[in-house]
Amino acid sequence: MMINNTPIILKGLVTFLIVTMSLFHVFFSEYSYQYTEHKKIYKSIVESRDQGIMELLENHNKKIENTSDKDSLIFLSQKLITDYKSHRQKISLELKNYKKTKKQYYKEHSFRGRSSFHFWVFVFGLVSALMFFSCKSLYDDIVNGSTYRFQFISLTGIAISFFWMIHLTFFTQEDFTKNSYFLMILVCACLATFFTYFLVKNYTYKDDIILKQLSLIDKIKTIHYPRVALKALYAERNDKAMLATDTVRENADAFDHDIVTTLKDV
Repeated sequence: MMINNTPIILKGLVTFLIVTMSLFHVFFSEYSYQYTEHKKIYKSIVESRDQGIMELLENHNKKIENTSDKDSLIFLSQKLITDYKSHRQKISLELKNYKKTKKQYYKEHSFRGRSSFHFWVFVFGLVSALMFFSCKSLYDDIVNGSTYRFQFISLTGIAISFFWMIHLTFFTQEDFTKNSYFLMILVCACLATFFTYFLVKNYTYKDDIILKQLSLIDKIKTIHYPRVALKALYAERNDKAMLATDTVRENADAFDHDIVTTLKDV
């Protein structure tokens, strides 16, 4: 019994994973440990810059207070400017190295051109859920015989899903202009949408055939067979035909009509 239900269980698990995929992003880090620890250095660099400037000003003010000679004041002012430029150059170099290392850590933690696998799973999960519900909506529209306006809405959802799936999976470089990539991905998404439409329609058609066949079997079991069997049993026991509003011939014609109608639809 478990073996017979295995395909159904697998379909259920796959469907569950597709719909809930975006929630699994919580199991992955948004930033790497190195990146997080490295960001803390920035505050110390800024504090060192501010503290250095304050010390330069304090020392300069102390020297000025003890100096009254004009030439000495000019010399101290020039020295202050030189020391400030030297300090600023040192801090600028530290910030440059900081940004370079930060960018490297960021790149190492990125995935498919996105900031992290954490972000990629979150967005891809939302797109997958949209794709699933759009396909399900299209399937229901075709089964229920809805107008093309409703099918168009479902197809739009599928097209958008394909667009972002292709974008998230393959759009990792910038060799061409963004407009070129946009048009290329849009064309691929439209082609994939049309393929999905005919695939769903074909799948729906097969399901419809099965439902029609099951409906015919149900009619034979609940309508045609009981009628014929009842008349045959009555004739066997009473050695005469049963008086009824419908004849055996009429029952046979109705049975034949149901079979022919089902075969035409199939």
